[in-house]
Amino acid sequence: MEINFRDGNEAGASTDRRYTLLVMESRRTVFKTGSKNPAVTETAQPQPSNTVASTQFTYVDVGVNIDCLLQAVGAEVAVQGSLDLSNITGDGSPVAGVRNPVIRQTKLNVDAVVELGKPTVLASIDDPLTSRKLQVEVTITRAN
Repeated sequence: MEINFRDGNEAGASTDRRYTLLVMESRRTVFKTGSKNPAVTETAQPQPSNTVASTQFTYVDVGVNIDCLLQAVGAEVAVQGSLDLSNITGDGSPVAGVRNPVIRQTKLNVDAVVELGKPTVLASIDDPLTSRKLQVEVTITRAN
């Protein structure tokens, strides 16, 4: 299975990212790439007897996460899956003196039937808030 992400405001200026996965029929496949970024979730102020503040963090997955399942349906293939594309766009408001990251995220859950070997657009997204455009295309071929 090949997944192509076209991300950009104009076709000529777009950035293509292509991922090729070997997927067994009826077996869940997970692909993740990126980083885990810390974000402050809680801060306890020091008590008079203790001068050290306690800060707790959680780690957020940032990058590309693909989760899919393929099932043959005659000459076609049923695709069930989710895509999660995220990146850090800057620093937000400070929490306990630490600026948490601002994360831009696009999620897609898909349940579609596609033809073998034919590039198929699963989603085309125009985000009016950021003026970003994203197209997700999949091509499924049978491995020999």
